[in-house]
Amino acid sequence: MAETTAARRRRWPDGYDPEATRTSIMDSALALFQAQGFDGTSIREIVDRADLTKGAFYHHFATKEELLWEIQNSYIEAQLAAITEIMAASEDPRVRLRELIRVSLTSIADFHPHVTIFYQERRHLAGPRFTEVAAKRDEVERAFNGVIRDGVERGFFRSDLDPRITTFGLVGMCAWAYQWYKPDGAFAADEIARQFGAMILEGILVPEAR
Repeated sequence: MAETTAARRRRWPDGYDPEATRTSIMDSALALFQAQGFDGTSIREIVDRADLTKGAFYHHFATKEELLWEIQNSYIEAQLAAITEIMAASEDPRVRLRELIRVSLTSIADFHPHVTIFYQERRHLAGPRFTEVAAKRDEVERAFNGVIRDGVERGFFRSDLDPRITTFGLVGMCAWAYQWYKPDGAFAADEIARQFGAMILEGILVPEAR
């Protein structure tokens, strides 16, 4: 017997809630993609875990790839929004860099499944969706690079360090934390960010700017 959306649709206190349904699909996919990988997860598993129907899925997402894009895009959009706030709050490159490091690491705590999926499953994106996510990822790197260059030009950061290499090292160092950070581990994300910031700034600040 063909299933019907009405028969299996999750019921919400105020009736059917499209936004809550979309969130349930996203939450289910986050858990399954993180545990099983993108290839190892079927749409049937996603909707079954969310107690929804395939009809509900296809009402919100055309394909599993679109859902993956939504997960990746929501993470990187949150990063870009935080970066905009950092740039508006201070013009001091030392402050900005500390805050960029903090946001990079607290984002791993706040969006841990998103971050894991972002780095492990992004190869499954193609075409315009990949191009869009890659462009936004480049924006994040440009923000780091711009702050480092500004710090060098203003005499705060060492001029013997190439800003591009420093950016790659810094972004990579922060990004790799998703591999070992544990939400219930011994160190909170803010403390890890503080120690990363201390290590990095100690290495690139000129003595008189410390």
